[in-house]
Amino acid sequence: MSTHDPRKVVEDLRDHLAAHDKTLIFLFGAGTSSSINIAPLPAAGAKREHKPLVPAVKLLTERCKAAVKNLGTNFEKAWEILESQCTECKKPANIENILSRIHFKIDAIGKGEKLLDLEKSDLEKLETSILKTIAGAANPKKEDIPENLPHDDFATWIKCAARTAPVEIFTTNYDILIERSLEAMHIPVFDGFVGSSAPFFYADSLDRSEIIPPSSWIRLWKIHGSINWKIAKNKLEQKIIRYSEPIPSGEMILPSHRKYDESRKQPYLALLDRLSNVLNKEHAMLITCGYSFGDEHINAIIFNNLDNRPTTHVISLQYEELSSNVQLVEWAKRRSNFTVLGPSSGVISGRLGTWRLIQPVDDKSSSFMDVAFDSKACVEVGTVAPAVAVSADNFTGTVRLGDFNWLCKFLNTMGRKIG
Repeated sequence: MSTHDPRKVVEDLRDHLAAHDKTLIFLFGAGTSSSINIAPLPAAGAKREHKPLVPAVKLLTERCKAAVKNLGTNFEKAWEILESQCTECKKPANIENILSRIHFKIDAIGKGEKLLDLEKSDLEKLETSILKTIAGAANPKKEDIPENLPHDDFATWIKCAARTAPVEIFTTNYDILIERSLEAMHIPVFDGFVGSSAPFFYADSLDRSEIIPPSSWIRLWKIHGSINWKIAKNKLEQKIIRYSEPIPSGEMILPSHRKYDESRKQPYLALLDRLSNVLNKEHAMLITCGYSFGDEHINAIIFNNLDNRPTTHVISLQYEELSSNVQLVEWAKRRSNFTVLGPSSGVISGRLGTWRLIQPVDDKSSSFMDVAFDSKACVEVGTVAPAVAVSADNFTGTVRLGDFNWLCKFLNTMGRKIG
């Protein structure tokens, strides 16, 4: 297999981040929030377990399954059928696909009929239980939230970055951890909602320059909805309202076909259009972290812009190891403007290769290379190792930027040099 020099990759990434006048976009997925480990510290010599503050898809699916099981035997059997139907369609039996199937069945079922051996009211009860479980998981107790989050490091970097072009943050997460950290740093944020007493989603604001705030404001776009959004209805209209506190019902969590409900599709479609528009700007740079490319609609927008706008570039930071038969690797091999960085290997300019330093890390670069690249690959995640020279026979190692903790520490090594 070919090799890539991680130092050049990391230095190029720093250069991209330092271009204050270029469109800079982040796409954060479930891996960013689930990277926060709240497991107790282990005994001396033992490895620390990983207990995520907010569960990712696999663990979230398990929690939803347990909640459905508590509804009764008929609901448990319905879940098992849904799992088998996902498998038959060659789709993962995760909460995204299961919710989609439930909603299709709610739409299709008639009066007096049964699907999954459940009546319509039971299917709605099933869906409600799942949404409440998701909302609860995405809203951790305040006492469980660590004092220092990687989101805080990200907000600190944002605060120091003097940019003439705004930073655009897209996220598929439902939690409000990023909002919490940005507000703590007194960073102005615009998310498409306007108003004072009950801010409502105003789709026109996403594309009208006379409405949207200046570049000093961060743009935060929650593509899959949020735990603090709710539908407000009256006789004349209905609006999506953003509340200060989470909504237990989870009604504006959109991991399913409900993205296209008349009552819910406006935020989803408007935010997808926003993503497409910013990616279409000259020399736009998108950096993904914690995103596994599981949303086919987001993927279509990304790849359409990569294929039709050669100056657009995407750098995907992956936590999991890459292999030649992974779909993401195949996509990157076909696009020179799509870079994928995994722990032990990466795809750069269409070529998959393992990491190997050409020159040892020196004093000049150690401040950021020791965060981005672990040549010893044995340091506890979440701590910064002291600078260690790489021996002549050990120029290999691990790129750590797919871990949101390390990405945010890396950003902070740039300090006030940005801009």
